[in-house]
Amino acid sequence: MSTNIGLILLIFAVVIITSIIIRLRKAIKGTKVNPKRTIVFLAYLIAISLFLVYNSFLIDNVPGKYVIPDLVIVMAAAYCSYIYSRRTLSFWKLPDSNNPSFDLYVKGGLSIYYLYMAALIIRVSISFLFIGSQKFYFTNQQLILGGNTTTTAIAPLFHTGPATTILAFAITDILLLLGVGLIIGRSTMILKYFQHIKRRTQ
Repeated sequence: MSTNIGLILLIFAVVIITSIIIRLRKAIKGTKVNPKRTIVFLAYLIAISLFLVYNSFLIDNVPGKYVIPDLVIVMAAAYCSYIYSRRTLSFWKLPDSNNPSFDLYVKGGLSIYYLYMAALIIRVSISFLFIGSQKFYFTNQQLILGGNTTTTAIAPLFHTGPATTILAFAITDILLLLGVGLIIGRSTMILKYFQHIKRRTQ
C-alpha cells in the first residue's frame, strides 16, 4: 500500500502549527530554556521547510538561480533576528528544586513565530492550490507515491501557466525561508545566552 505524502505533509504542517501555538501560549508567561528541545524543534522546522523548498526546484521548475538569493535571505533573516532578539528577549533565573543549580527562563520575540506560521500556512496552501497533494518527490524520476497504487489525492484547484506557478512558489519560498531564518536567529540567541550563563556559574 502506498502512502499519500501530500496528505502526510499537510498533517505535519498541522502538527507544527499546533506545537507552535502551544509554545506561544507558554511563551507569553515565559518558558524554561531547554537546549536539546530547542535544537530538536528548530531542526524539525528547518527540515519541513527545506522539503517544501526542495520540491519547488525539483517539480515546480523554479530556476536554480534562486538558490543563492534564498541562502542570502536565510542568513540575513537569521542575523537580523539575532540582533532583534538581543534587544527584545528577557531572561531570568529560578532555583531548581532538583539540584543546586538554576533554571533559565526566556520571554519575548513571539512575533517571529507568528511570521513563520503565516509563511508555512501560505506555502502549504500554494502547494495544494497549484499542484495538489500527489506531486511530492525525492528525485526528479521517482514519485514518492507508489506507481499504479490507487490513493486518495487532492487535485489542484487552479490550473495556471508555468510562469504564474513558478512565481507563486518562488515568492512563498522566500517568505518561508525568511521565517526559518528568523527562528534560527532567535534560537541561536537563546542558546548562546544559555551557554554564557552556564560558563559564568561554573
